[in-house]
Amino acid sequence: MQTDRITGATLIMLGSLLIWWIIPWQAEEVGYGWLRPRTLPYIISAGLFFCGVWMMLRPVAEGLTAANWPRAAIYAGILVSGLALMSLFGFLWVAPPMALVLMLVVGERRLLWLTAGAAGTPSAIWVCVAILLERPLP
Repeated sequence: MQTDRITGATLIMLGSLLIWWIIPWQAEEVGYGWLRPRTLPYIISAGLFFCGVWMMLRPVAEGLTAANWPRAAIYAGILVSGLALMSLFGFLWVAPPMALVLMLVVGERRLLWLTAGAAGTPSAIWVCVAILLERPLP
């Protein structure tokens, strides 16, 4: 329970920092397009903020155990490896298999969800970034 509250407070601080300082400082203002470059980062930051509030208000009884650390390390290693591979081969080639592997690591085994996650999530990211925001992906 305490771990969820600490994580929730961290997410609240991160979301606040992104909304009120980092995004206004880093995202450029443009006069074209119907979706501004700050819109999607603001939505994601607000999601982090409200997820943090939810974690603080409704913590889970199960705490962080030593058994969770190897799985977390594998998860982090896959993310870092995926980012490195994206710089070499590009988002469209690396993101679907990386999403599939991440879903398998966290325990998902239903074929429909694996297919939807491996195909749908990278596709949604590509549409949001490349089409709506008109920004290149690696």
